[in-house]
Amino acid sequence: GGYDDMVIAKTQVRTRVEADNAQREKKISQLQDFIARFSAGTRASQVMSRKKEVERLQTTELARSNIQRPYIRFAMNRPSGRVALKATGISKAFGDLKVVTNFDALVNRGEKIVLVGRNGLGKTTMLKALLSDAPNLPPSPGDIDAGTVKWGHEVSIGYFAQDHTGVIRKGMTAVAWLHQFDPDASRQDIHGLLGQMLFSGEEGLKPTEALSGGETARLLFCRIMLQKPNVIVLDEPTNHLDLESINALNIALQKYDGTVFLVTHDEDLMEEVGTRVWHFDGRTIQDFKGTYDEYTASLV
Repeated sequence: GGYDDMVIAKTQVRTRVEADNAQREKKISQLQDFIARFSAGTRASQVMSRKKEVERLQTTELARSNIQRPYIRFAMNRPSGRVALKATGISKAFGDLKVVTNFDALVNRGEKIVLVGRNGLGKTTMLKALLSDAPNLPPSPGDIDAGTVKWGHEVSIGYFAQDHTGVIRKGMTAVAWLHQFDPDASRQDIHGLLGQMLFSGEEGLKPTEALSGGETARLLFCRIMLQKPNVIVLDEPTNHLDLESINALNIALQKYDGTVFLVTHDEDLMEEVGTRVWHFDGRTIQDFKGTYDEYTASLV
């Protein structure tokens, strides 16, 4: 239950912080070597800048322990049908560049697919093609050239796009922007949700145009939590998140009972969330039914 999750979360954070600290120690000792070697010589300005760097590294360690942690929990209003998605012959090109060609897939409810591969090989293109005519999202027929995408019975989708430009309307407060996605929710519920994502007290009244990258990402997660969809599509969700938020996201996705499509370069997310892998290598898309660890083991 909740306590176990907390312990898992703490352990994961601790492991990462320890790894971070080890890296930091190594960096500090390299810098101190440099300072010791050159402090008497001609490289005074470089020595000075390295001393500053050492101070910075030593203080970041202290700041770690009292960090606030967001709480993410994805629930569903109702489950989808057994088949969440059936895609046939999906193709999309940009000019002569064929990015996705004749791709077929059947995705069952509850599968968690991680899309992996280097940047620029079509992961975002694939997600956009699948979402080109999807329930509760604006249609974008230009995102698919050929093929059919059939979403399952009762599917509802929560989408976190890689590019947030224009997603959050300007000239509103964070509270008002979020409230429009569930007008029946009480103001207290909305503030509670924002509080979970570290918008405490007055911060919910912040104008949307003043939000940082990290705040924008956290507000978009609030929207998904409020919508309670049974399919979540996340395209590079960790770009603006700190360590604690990434951990919270990891645990929330592991516990979520719905279907997930996830593009990420975060190894922990790939390994711990995915139950199926779509690997893009620039020529083909390999559909591997198993975890990311099993997938990498199969390549050896």
